[in-house]
Amino acid sequence: MAFLSKILGKSQLNEKVEQLEQEIEINLNEKTDLSQKIKHLQNKIINLQEHNSSLDYSNRELSRQLKELNNKLHKAYQQIEDSKKKLTLLSNYKATYGGIIIENNQSNTGPISDLDEDSSFFEFLLPKNGNNPFNTDQINAIRYDMEKHLRIIAGAGSGKTQTICAKAAYLNMMQNVPEKKIAMITFTNKAAEEMKNRVNEFTNNHKSEIQVATFNGMFRRLYNELKKEFPYINSLGINGDSPDKGEREYNRLLSTMINKYGLKKLNESGEKNLFERIGYWTNMGFNVDEMCKFIKKHYDELETETNEPLSDRFRNMMDEVNKIRKEKDIFIYNDQLTNLLNVLKTDESSKKFVQDKFDYIFIDEFQDTNPLQMKILQLICPPNSNDTAKLIIVGDDDQSIYFFRGAEPKYIKNFDEIYDTHTTTLMTNYRSTTKIVQAGNRVITANKGDRIEKAMKPFHKDEGDCYIKKLTNPEEEAVWIINKITDVGYKSEPFKDQRNTPNYRNSVVLYRSSGQLKSLLSELENQQLPYVIDSKEDILGIFNIDLFKRDFHLWKSFMESNIYDEKKQAWNNIIERTGFLFYKKNSETKQLINGSPGFITEKVAADFVCKPKNKKFLNDTENFLKELIKIKNDPTRSLTKLIKLYLSFPRPENEIILDDATWIQKEFDSIRNWDELINKYENLLKKKKEMKDQLFAYHNGELNAIYVLTIHKSKGLSFHNVFLIGLYNDGLPHKTAVMKKNVDTKELIEKADPPTTIEEERRLMYVAVTRPKKNLYITFPKMLNNKPCKRSIFLKELGLPIK
Repeated sequence: MAFLSKILGKSQLNEKVEQLEQEIEINLNEKTDLSQKIKHLQNKIINLQEHNSSLDYSNRELSRQLKELNNKLHKAYQQIEDSKKKLTLLSNYKATYGGIIIENNQSNTGPISDLDEDSSFFEFLLPKNGNNPFNTDQINAIRYDMEKHLRIIAGAGSGKTQTICAKAAYLNMMQNVPEKKIAMITFTNKAAEEMKNRVNEFTNNHKSEIQVATFNGMFRRLYNELKKEFPYINSLGINGDSPDKGEREYNRLLSTMINKYGLKKLNESGEKNLFERIGYWTNMGFNVDEMCKFIKKHYDELETETNEPLSDRFRNMMDEVNKIRKEKDIFIYNDQLTNLLNVLKTDESSKKFVQDKFDYIFIDEFQDTNPLQMKILQLICPPNSNDTAKLIIVGDDDQSIYFFRGAEPKYIKNFDEIYDTHTTTLMTNYRSTTKIVQAGNRVITANKGDRIEKAMKPFHKDEGDCYIKKLTNPEEEAVWIINKITDVGYKSEPFKDQRNTPNYRNSVVLYRSSGQLKSLLSELENQQLPYVIDSKEDILGIFNIDLFKRDFHLWKSFMESNIYDEKKQAWNNIIERTGFLFYKKNSETKQLINGSPGFITEKVAADFVCKPKNKKFLNDTENFLKELIKIKNDPTRSLTKLIKLYLSFPRPENEIILDDATWIQKEFDSIRNWDELINKYENLLKKKKEMKDQLFAYHNGELNAIYVLTIHKSKGLSFHNVFLIGLYNDGLPHKTAVMKKNVDTKELIEKADPPTTIEEERRLMYVAVTRPKKNLYITFPKMLNNKPCKRSIFLKELGLPIK
């Protein structure tokens, strides 16, 4: 049992040992698994640590990038703010100086180097151009290859004449274009002479065959060549040798025909008489058929009770006038254009001959082109043809100031819509000081939307006077101007041997209309200072005021009539004119006159004129007519009552501005009677005639005098000192000026009564401001006729100091 027990005990022990081994194996297996798990976990931890490190790096990198982006964003914000400031500055510049200059679409070639193929040409021109080198813009224009027509927008004082003359020389000398194949057209004889002399100098040929002439001269020359080439053309136009003589004969013929065809009412219906109206319509490119349509539309109503309307009588008159002109060779200036136009429109051989005549045609001051000239130009150079001459046009739409005679800026502004065009600009002003150039830029920018946007850049940095001077009244204004002219005259180099006399020749007084001059001319006469005035009609003072001058001449005819028939006719004219002053229908007044075999009494005339609408003027009208008769019978009688009554009538009160009415009244108050009035008028006529010789002496450098000049006539000229007078509201801009958008321009053109627009008045102001080289003085009175007056809107736009 004990042994068995031992055996059993050993067996159990073995089992336990085996069990323990199994357990150990299991534990070992589990340990191995645990180790593997631990190792796996350790690897996982390592991976997580690596990932964490990676995340830390990414976080740091992202933080760095974020910081970098924040810096960039800050810089971007700063750049935006800087850009805003720059845009504000540019906007202010634009508002102040007239826009940002757009670069030429041709590459900028820069100055000519010694190795440039054209270097010798520009070296050759240098001494001929006053040793002034051409700038980059000028060189680009001169050397443009003329694949297209060329438009040169050339601002004031930019050297445009030198540039186009140099281009003509370049075409001839460097491109081998024969001189005969180049034509150059401008608008005045003086400009044509200057251009011809410069071309001769630049080509080194004082007998250059480059044809230089005015529009009229060039077109007349072409027409005469056509007549030689095709003799049958003589029958197509109106021919003659002397347009000056022809104009006088035409005027007399037309006056006769107006009476014959009963067109007096049409002749007197507006600001322009019929002679002027026909001339305007002709320059606008209208033929007789179109003129008749305009008269039918706008003027036939002047005479409602007639079997033959005004338009039909006008057509008949023009047929007879042109027949007589052709028979008698009454040749006028407009014929120089219309002859060529009609031939080019009707004769193919003539058109081909003219189209083959030139390879290049230059036209200066293109902004002054009118529709008639443009029609002829488009026949000579058809827009859609590559076989005719290339056009080189030069000008500045900002200096278009002749709308009253048909010219307008649209032709230069829209030239690229008609012709395949390359455009370049000349925007450096070599004439004026910085202040003057900037003042011009500021005033013209107010025409925004009605101009090619641009701004002039001043070349000269030296300064002179450039300010506005306010004075109490026109009399004080005149004294200040004369004193200032005298002062700058003493500081100038003496004129010839006049050592103790001011040099007046460096100064010019510019004015818009004659009313601005009355105090100045009076003061010049009082101080007995030498002066010349280019617009000789303005010497006549009150006798040149619209409306009044016609009435004065009717009174004068009446006073001077002695024969019965003459007196009757003159008296009837006075009655007819008095009805006109009350807006009475001319046809009604005619019925009164035609129905009265003898002299119409003052009372009958007054009753007729004033009833039914103007009864309150009945006594005044009768007294006015009585005064005329009393003055005729007694020329020593006072004129005070006559002129006071006249100025109170409806038409004078409405159509003569207050300033001019006051001027007339003052003149009559200072004159005691009719004889003195006539004596004053005749003295002014004498002075007007003498002025022609004085102007000739002045322009030839023989006379030391103050130059008084209209702004219109100053275009293209320059002076050391410019005095711009009368910047009040009805002076500049003119009293009739209106905003372009507020008028029916087409209708007014049809009436031959083109509007005066604020936009053109601003261009006129710009022309005046850009005339001086050194000093600009702009003046205005605070009071007119002892009353405060409105200041010109242009004063504010100039941005100049007021002293």
